[in-house]
Amino acid sequence: MIIPMARIRIVGPKTLLPPVTAALQEAGSVQVDSEDSDIARIRDDLPAARRLVPDEGERQARERLESLLDRVRKLLLLLPPEPEKPPLPAAPPPPPLPVDSDAASLAPLSQKLASVASRLEALLRKRRIHADELSLFARYDKVLRVLAPLIAGVRESRDLECTGLAIQAGERDALPLLEEALGRATGGHYEIFYRAVDRETMAGLLVFPREKAAAAKALLWERNIGELRLPASVADKPLGEALGIIRRKQAELPTKIARVDAEIAAFSRRWTDMLSSWRRALEARVARMQVSETFFETRETFLLCGWVPVEQLAPLQATLAARFGELVLVERLPIGKPEEHQVPVALRNGPLVRPYERFTRALPLPRYGTIDPTPLVAVFFPLFYGAIIGDAGYGLLLLAGALFVRRRYAANPLARDFATIFLWASLSATAWGFAYGELFGDLGERFGMRPLFLDRMKDFMANIAFALGIGVCHVLLGIGLGIATAVRGGHPWEVAVKAIGLLIVLAFLAVAAGVAGKLPPAAAWIGGVLLVAAVPALLLSPSRSAIMEFHNLVNILSYMRIMGIGVASVALAFAANKLVALSGSLAIGIPAAILLHVVNIAFGLFSPAIQSMRLHYVEFFENFFVGGGRPYVPFRSAP
Repeated sequence: MIIPMARIRIVGPKTLLPPVTAALQEAGSVQVDSEDSDIARIRDDLPAARRLVPDEGERQARERLESLLDRVRKLLLLLPPEPEKPPLPAAPPPPPLPVDSDAASLAPLSQKLASVASRLEALLRKRRIHADELSLFARYDKVLRVLAPLIAGVRESRDLECTGLAIQAGERDALPLLEEALGRATGGHYEIFYRAVDRETMAGLLVFPREKAAAAKALLWERNIGELRLPASVADKPLGEALGIIRRKQAELPTKIARVDAEIAAFSRRWTDMLSSWRRALEARVARMQVSETFFETRETFLLCGWVPVEQLAPLQATLAARFGELVLVERLPIGKPEEHQVPVALRNGPLVRPYERFTRALPLPRYGTIDPTPLVAVFFPLFYGAIIGDAGYGLLLLAGALFVRRRYAANPLARDFATIFLWASLSATAWGFAYGELFGDLGERFGMRPLFLDRMKDFMANIAFALGIGVCHVLLGIGLGIATAVRGGHPWEVAVKAIGLLIVLAFLAVAAGVAGKLPPAAAWIGGVLLVAAVPALLLSPSRSAIMEFHNLVNILSYMRIMGIGVASVALAFAANKLVALSGSLAIGIPAAILLHVVNIAFGLFSPAIQSMRLHYVEFFENFFVGGGRPYVPFRSAP
């Protein structure tokens, strides 16, 4: 249901503006909504009223608070989330924000934040250096692992120099030419060893006399052979020594990173709660400043307009009266016709109905003064879903699944809501299963189960009549709600159009019943005359879409999908049971039948839900639902 709203105006002395704004934020029930159009009405009583303009001091205070808020938010983003741990003893409450927002009062907080930021950035920088170094060494890991035995095999000598090579697959054909050129450059005094790193890369170790180093490296550069470039921290070391340093650091760095992580985690535990508290306090204070800029003022007073749920109005008046006496006045204003579309909308439904808001909130909010369709969906969705499934066995299995999901994911609002929806839908499917005499198709017949209401596999015409009957009732209810909405909104032409739409459906039923012999033939004639007369009546109405009232007849036919999808489901269940006999083997037939039933249940989980909601969205809501409501957003502190 849509909660009734009251339009209010609050007036008080400007000296009480900050505490009154804080009191409204604490109350959390007022949507401050001082539109520019309100100023004209206010000026009837207070000609000097104008939009409240903060002075220079207030603007600077807001800038200081917003700057501090940005710094706190950035620190909270940098701090890692704390892992799940047993609750710690209650910590002392964090120091509150200073009451004043001048630079001197906020300086200690600013200095504290600077200190926290400096320490945190130092820790993060230290971790980043270790992680980058470890990542860099990991890039050399494969090649160095291959070269390590070769390096160990090379005799240590002050006269020899080693160079690592990383040779790609496309460069291997050039190796004979390289060796030939090396022989010329070094006078044949060199050794080169190869090892495969992977399918794409080959590692090489080139050993040559130290006095030939310049010529050998120049040759590698000319032939575009990749010389292994070591990290800067070990680039000046001989290859063998560099390898040892890298290996040692690879072993040490994870420990160093873990140590820094522990420091950061301890830092996070110490500061996260305090920073979060400051963030909430700063957000609340900035929000009060922002909202006060939407108020109106005279030289001595402030004024604001807004909305509050009717049931919250008296408590609000009592709260403000207790704190400010007669200095602050809360007036309830009449809601004029031009303001009706501005009234914010808040929905409130009971615990059994609220999960169905998942369906209705897929559409825009209903406009204030119209109808919240959620309770109607809560009634008809399980009814339609159950009528389509219509199998006691399937219903009980779906019920077990819904109970499991509801219990297993109780902390997840989305899963809990849909589990509740399907809990009632599966109960409906079970009840309809007994009405149809279906338990896993015709399996129930073997245990004496018989249809109590309708045999869907045999009573074809009755099945069609049943589906159309549901459609007639649902569409007529929708038209009736449309008439009620039009009456409440004060739209006489719309009332007349909807009444003609109701007459069209009744006249068509009279024609059908007269032709089928269920009523005297005169009923068909009267119905026909009314149908013909409805055409000019609708064409003469001011609404261009009035002629679409005839569309309700098509909408009624759309409810045959209840019969169509239902018969398809029961036919598949019957086919699954027949497989056991047709297969000639229980070992083959029973698993095949179970598989087909599982497919049918999976199909029944989605298709009946989609078709049921389609009947609501398209055929039912069309006659009464008016979207476009403004959401109710009360002024309150963030949780």
